[in-house]
Amino acid sequence: MDSLTQIILGAATGELAAGRKIGRKAMFWGAVGGTIPDLDVMVGGIFQTIGLFDDMDALAFHRGISHSFFFAFLAPLVLGRVIAWHYKDPNRKYRSFLGGVLVYALMAFAINFVFFRIGGGEANLTVLTGSVVLGVLVTLGLYWRFFKRKISEVNADWKAFGWVFFWSIFTHPLLDSCTTYGTQLFQPFSDFRVGFNNIAVADPIYTVPFALCIILGAFIFKKLPIRRYLNIAGIVISSCYLIWTVYNKHRVDTVIEQSLADQGITYDRYMSSPTILNNLLWNVVVESDSVFYQSLYSVLDKEPKIPKWNTFPKRWHLLDGHWEDKSIQTLTWFTSGYYNVVPLSGDTLQISDLRFGTLGEEADSPDDFVFRFMLTEEDGVLMARQNEERPAVEDDTFAKFFERIMGK
Repeated sequence: MDSLTQIILGAATGELAAGRKIGRKAMFWGAVGGTIPDLDVMVGGIFQTIGLFDDMDALAFHRGISHSFFFAFLAPLVLGRVIAWHYKDPNRKYRSFLGGVLVYALMAFAINFVFFRIGGGEANLTVLTGSVVLGVLVTLGLYWRFFKRKISEVNADWKAFGWVFFWSIFTHPLLDSCTTYGTQLFQPFSDFRVGFNNIAVADPIYTVPFALCIILGAFIFKKLPIRRYLNIAGIVISSCYLIWTVYNKHRVDTVIEQSLADQGITYDRYMSSPTILNNLLWNVVVESDSVFYQSLYSVLDKEPKIPKWNTFPKRWHLLDGHWEDKSIQTLTWFTSGYYNVVPLSGDTLQISDLRFGTLGEEADSPDDFVFRFMLTEEDGVLMARQNEERPAVEDDTFAKFFERIMGK
């Protein structure tokens, strides 16, 4: 899921784990814990900058070891002791101030990086400006908090903080595994990607009610017992919505199977996943011997069937002689085999990840795919890079997208 949602989930689990012992600090450190796994994006970016990673290494590194059960059990043992030691120091205000600024900077970086990737490699100036303005306010607030007011005492051992970090880090990859991207829960023992495909990577219906409960509890009713009940309400509401998405997926899968049977289409397997920002409109990909069938289906469609399919030839033969190349192995693993190959100008090839679909109902050109990778041959080896250029967006693209969500 997106970084904001993971921060909210981390804050909620932190409050539930130790809110009675350490107050609102449980929310704060839970939010930090909910952010930590996604710092692999920053680490991967640094490794790319210094030449240790290429595009494919960074692609495989994200949602890897930092999103594993192994990390969730190990990290809290260290983090819990470090934070407990920190609070025992009466002169901790300097570390608290600098640490608070650093934590905000990391969160802001993660959020801006998500919009950078979504925006096809271009910074979102609105998000960037908002992050800077908020950063100034946060810095001033932290200065007031730690240098103009008396610092509160915290009487809690490392186990309390350990539980905060455990639940905030443990639930992060569990929620991520509900999305299409996939999560390597079993690293370092296996690189198998778990992806249940029942919720979009960003879904405001999941996030907004959850966030309202957390904000009310953390800032409006921060000193009242109702804070804990608001936190529980947020967890219950978001969990009920998550269960509803599983039910939606079952409905969609039933329609897919019936439509394929009615049309006499033979297939090997299929997958369904919700489109961005909602759980009503679903992208459907069906694999057969030589082609992929793709379509969109909304649970609000008038009839429970998929009457029309786009077809994409696999063209996997264009990769013959390169199946052992690292880039090809990484991409076939990352896409779970739901990809086709498109010849472009010259000797360049494109691998389109069909799991994330296109921006429109149909793909009129290779540029319409959301996730696509360029392949060029160097010294007899195919090298891949992610194409971060934005797919073509027409003025009415999002209006049509909303209409399609509503079943039109």
